Amino acid sequence: MANRRGMTLVEILIAITIFSLVMAGALSFLIAQSRGFDRNQSDMGMLQNLRFARDLLEQEIRLAGANVPYQQPVIVYGGTNSMAVNADYASNTDSLFAVYYDPGLLAGQVNALGVANRITIPGSSPGFQYPDTDYKDPAGNVSPAETITWYFAPDTSTGVAPNAYILYRQVNNGAPEVMIRNVFQTTGKNFFKYYKQTTQPSGQATLDSVPTGWMPVKNVVSIHGSVADTGVAAHNDSLRVVEINYTVSNGELGAKQRTRAITFAVPMPNISTKKVTSCGAQPIPPSGLGLQWVIDSAGGVPTDTVMFVTWAPSTDETGGEKDVLKYVIWRRNVGASTWGDPIASVPSGFATPSYTDQSATPGAPGYQYAVAAQDCTPSLSNQLAGSAPLTPP
Repeated sequence: MANRRGMTLVEILIAITIFSLVMAGALSFLIAQSRGFDRNQSDMGMLQNLRFARDLLEQEIRLAGANVPYQQPVIVYGGTNSMAVNADYASNTDSLFAVYYDPGLLAGQVNALGVANRITIPGSSPGFQYPDTDYKDPAGNVSPAETITWYFAPDTSTGVAPNAYILYRQVNNGAPEVMIRNVFQTTGKNFFKYYKQTTQPSGQATLDSVPTGWMPVKNVVSIHGSVADTGVAAHNDSLRVVEINYTVSNGELGAKQRTRAITFAVPMPNISTKKVTSCGAQPIPPSGLGLQWVIDSAGGVPTDTVMFVTWAPSTDETGGEKDVLKYVIWRRNVGASTWGDPIASVPSGFATPSYTDQSATPGAPGYQYAVAAQDCTPSLSNQLAGSAPLTPP
């Protein structure tokens, strides 16, 4: 039988030593990889916070003034740490004018803030209260434009870096939402900086930094556009651009802390858009009412006799105040004393507007028709009326 000699103690010790060195190297490599992964993940979270806040701020501040009635201000408050604007940003009904539709929103988040729910604008210094009147749209309904406040407030949580802030978003008097944490004020810069439009003697418009004496810029007159809303009181109407500066960190302390700063400018184009207190005066009525029986047909075969109503557009549709949205049509029997409810409406925008009344029938007692222009107040013009022939020619 062959001699089978085992490993000596020295050989075992050498094998163990080599194995330990290999394992130590492998563990060191894995630990370094894990730390690198954690660092990259932390940095990615920091960059996501940076971009998330930037995108939301750009989106909402740019929309300031969207569908805001004339008497309601666009800029409510503009401070170094806080900014509040009015905009019809969201609706919980199928609104044609709100920027977004969300049926799950609470009623208090989709309309203008009222006096009964007056708030101190978060982050304002000294505390600024708003509103001091109830804002309505041209039809007399509560304004659909809610107040959105963005503000940076010190983070008082334990275990966070000194001088850390939280960025909040608040709609009307609702609970503030935390947008991002681990925010810092960029050295030498305010969170919000504002630029105003200035018209030079040459007539050229330029953007200039808002003077320190203007700060904070705020809505101090209840009714926007009123006689009192001029001069110093109208400083908020001069704003055109807001510059936003902040720094975010990875949430670590000491030597592990890393930061990224961002600066970006957001234009506010709706502030410079001219708005009117209503759609103007009562519209001018349409003209040239035409009433004619015509034979309706399908495939060349006569099927029915219908009344074809035509008229010329109101002067206020394409000229004048340019505020006509539609035409309202009435019908009544000859001899009736009232018109009753309208039978139809036709949108504006047609060179030769018309309406086909398929429910009309020839013969006595005959019909009278009336057409009126309607603007967005809504206000109706005087009626353009006429009698239809009893029967087709």
